[in-house]
Amino acid sequence: MLIPTVIMGILALILFAMGYFKGEGQHITGMKSALSMTIEIIPLLIFAFIIAGMVQVLISQETIARWVGTESGMRGILSVSPLQPDS
Repeated sequence: MLIPTVIMGILALILFAMGYFKGEGQHITGMKSALSMTIEIIPLLIFAFIIAGMVQVLISQETIARWVGTESGMRGILSVSPLQPDS
């Protein structure tokens, strides 16, 4: 997980520098937009982590594997499909 984090950090710094050197305050506008998105998504992340943690504790690995594992077949696909975000 360290490598993706480093790559994302480098990409963020490059894009920030591009916005800074382009002028017109685009780096500030980008940071304001990022802050706005962060504030909007934080409650969802908190609840998602709570749900994920509780599922790990309350439901056995075998049950989860049976419902969404490789051997679950069409039932696994159908049980997870409603959870997928719209594309």
